[in-house]
Amino acid sequence: MKGETDMASEEKAEQTEEAGEKANPSTLKIIIISVLLTVIIGGGLVAGTYYFVSNMNPPQAAAGTGGDETGDGEEGEELADSKPSAPPQYFSLDPKFVISFRNQRNARFMQFSIEVMTRNKDVIANLEKHMPVIRSSLLMLFGNQEYEEMVTRQGKEKLLKDVVTEINTVLKKVTGDDDPESSVEAAYFTSFVIQ
Repeated sequence: MKGETDMASEEKAEQTEEAGEKANPSTLKIIIISVLLTVIIGGGLVAGTYYFVSNMNPPQAAAGTGGDETGDGEEGEELADSKPSAPPQYFSLDPKFVISFRNQRNARFMQFSIEVMTRNKDVIANLEKHMPVIRSSLLMLFGNQEYEEMVTRQGKEKLLKDVVTEINTVLKKVTGDDDPESSVEAAYFTSFVIQ
């Protein structure tokens, strides 16, 4: 009997080893498939999140937060209307401007170039057509500047705002068009030297 018991236990041990060998490949397959599915799903979530975040329009996303969304759509129309309708176009007011400052002790000069920005190509044509009037008006504006103001950032920024206002005033006078889209939006220094 003892021999039979030993044989039975040996058979059971062999079956257990075979079952273990058979279980290992199937367990290994399950682990590999689980890991692959986790990686694929995780990658899909990351890619999907990146796609949607990168394609969001920041002004609309910011405007849509913190308000009630039961409106009749008028706000969305206003946002669409406030978007620039065309890409910016730049026009250089050449040649450079040279201004002398009145000072009792020292002669002071300022030399600079300005470019203006608009989104309407007709404004560029009007700038070219009426350049003598625009330059004359700007020279009058520049002649009233003080050296102490022009050495500060605030003074330069104010001058650029005044340039935009002056050009738009001249354009309105010579063209008779007071439509905001037929105006200059901004002015920029492209070179600036003061001494």
